[in-house]
Amino acid sequence: MEFESLGTHWWIEAAGVSAHEAAIHKVIDRVDRTWSRFRDDSLVARMAQTAGRYPLNAADIELMKWYKQLHDATDGLMTPLIGQTLSDAGYDKAYSLQPAAKIQTTPGWDEIIEIDDNSVTLKKPRLLDVGAAGKGYAVDQVAELLRGDFCVDAGGDMMIGDKVRRIGLEDPRDPSKLIGVADISHASICGSGIGRRAWQDWHHIINPQSSRPVDGILATWVISDSAMHADGLATALFFVPPERLESLVPFQYCIMYSDGTVRATNSDSITIFTEKN
Repeated sequence: MEFESLGTHWWIEAAGVSAHEAAIHKVIDRVDRTWSRFRDDSLVARMAQTAGRYPLNAADIELMKWYKQLHDATDGLMTPLIGQTLSDAGYDKAYSLQPAAKIQTTPGWDEIIEIDDNSVTLKKPRLLDVGAAGKGYAVDQVAELLRGDFCVDAGGDMMIGDKVRRIGLEDPRDPSKLIGVADISHASICGSGIGRRAWQDWHHIINPQSSRPVDGILATWVISDSAMHADGLATALFFVPPERLESLVPFQYCIMYSDGTVRATNSDSITIFTEKN
């Protein structure tokens, strides 16, 4: 099963997947209508216009709580409040890729957001962006519909079922090559890199303190229990070393730095091909 949604290509392999096709699209559409900053009718679009309390379901609350954990572990460097900064930089709903003359700064979490077990409250209107963990969150929602041997792949953010699968770690400097492989089952692997969403002298991973793209790292990969966790941690690794994140959830990682060196978890699950490691 293959299709385009949430701005990426989805590939789903599972026994009897056609029986779940309608449910899969319904789940993804719900995520899109809630969290997309690229459509005018989403909940995020309303939040950008109007402050107030917004009820959410339990899964969406967990996404926001995960963001709060990542925010705190990175001293505020990973935040859903980066949305307007990304839009000003040119990664807007029109995909203009043209930075504005003025890039808005990103406010602090406590200035804008409050979370309880049933809702998120915005004290001021703000354009949120949950892309750093949101695609993984959507993968998890789809994977909950499947059982046994399956693979859900949304643009490289993957959830794997019972069967061990070998996943290539694409070289961000040359997509035709791999820097290594990961062998996983009953887990997720997600990657993040600066090459695919890049324009002019910008890319999509932005430091909210400087309102400029981060540097020093080309790509990261994380293996964890859920795609939401793996996706969020893959971005967080651009801001802080893995030791700062170890208390959140168990995970394995691979980091490729700008000088070509690689650091990876010492694990049977990850094999690195590069000479420098």
